[in-house]
Amino acid sequence: MDEFNIWDLERVHIKIDIKVLQTINEKIFSRFKTKRKAYFKIFDKKEIPFDTFRNLLKYSYIKDFFVPLKIYLRLIDNLNISRKDVQNNIIAYKTGKGKNYIIEPILPIKITPIFDMILAHNIADGTVINPKKGRLPYFGYRQFDKFYRNLYIEKIEDVFGKIVFSKRYFEESTRPYCPPVLSSLFFKCYNLNERSFLSKYARIPKEIFSKDKDHLLAILIAFIIDEGHIDSTHVFIKLRNEGLISDLKKICDTLKYKSKSIYGKCETKDYGYLYILREGMKKLYKDYLLLRKKYPVVDMGRKGKKIKDSFKIYYRPIYKTKGNREIILNILKKEQLSVNQLASRINMTRQGIRFHIHNLIKDNKIKIVNKDNPNWIYCSK
Repeated sequence: MDEFNIWDLERVHIKIDIKVLQTINEKIFSRFKTKRKAYFKIFDKKEIPFDTFRNLLKYSYIKDFFVPLKIYLRLIDNLNISRKDVQNNIIAYKTGKGKNYIIEPILPIKITPIFDMILAHNIADGTVINPKKGRLPYFGYRQFDKFYRNLYIEKIEDVFGKIVFSKRYFEESTRPYCPPVLSSLFFKCYNLNERSFLSKYARIPKEIFSKDKDHLLAILIAFIIDEGHIDSTHVFIKLRNEGLISDLKKICDTLKYKSKSIYGKCETKDYGYLYILREGMKKLYKDYLLLRKKYPVVDMGRKGKKIKDSFKIYYRPIYKTKGNREIILNILKKEQLSVNQLASRINMTRQGIRFHIHNLIKDNKIKIVNKDNPNWIYCSK
């Protein structure tokens, strides 16, 4: 498993445990006798003023302020203090000038299937925000479903540690953000740039295809959450990017999920379509349950439930029997329901429900109650 240390991140400011600062001060006194002598031996005054250097070695200072990691690295490297020991005693870190910070950091950072799943979310429904004044770009993830929106943050925290937001705006907003200090690692890990996340040009990094099953499945699940449509016979993903569809098809083939892809057959030519067929859905769902045991944040939520419910249709005793129309009519005599509600109630496909609804209306046995609802509501006459 690949991993990255804190010094592999960009523009990091940190807070360290007081015992590390004690060791630094002891080493300075032992070798240089005074902080001033250590300062002029190790630093250039253009790099950091002496008064600032002296302050960051005070115990009271590090309780309230983050210190640039590069300053500590210069110090500990010159004082022969292990970088790993310092890393193990970092209590918080953030992007320089950033407001949001990470506590209880998980260091070194491991490139787990969840790391790659976050990357996939950012490819599928993410945007790269590039602020002015030379600040680091970062990810914004567009998600209207609150469950998936909060789960995105939980995935980030599963990889990096707990994030303290200055304001948990994403509870109401539809776009949670990944702090720049973390976002930058995704670029670095796979040698990506802003163009790598444009909807027409994004691709799955080629390095990922050599990873194990868990990484590939995590990526596929991310796309199902963000772009997938579930029906009783297949999972359907449509993207304005034929190359990305071919990448997802390659994942399906590697994982032996029966699927097919279509390019440019409908709408504009640059659209691609991936269908994970029924047999592929069964294997995918079984593998998903195993992966979720390892990583609970791999949760498909309502889309996972829709896949599970779709299997019930084919085990239903009255599936494809002539009595279905009478069952629908009897239900609509008691309550008003939409096609989706009926499909869920009696474990039928929406297509099958629509077929019977059309004929029941034709036979003047039911009527439409509410056309204003996105899903029309029906009842008996």
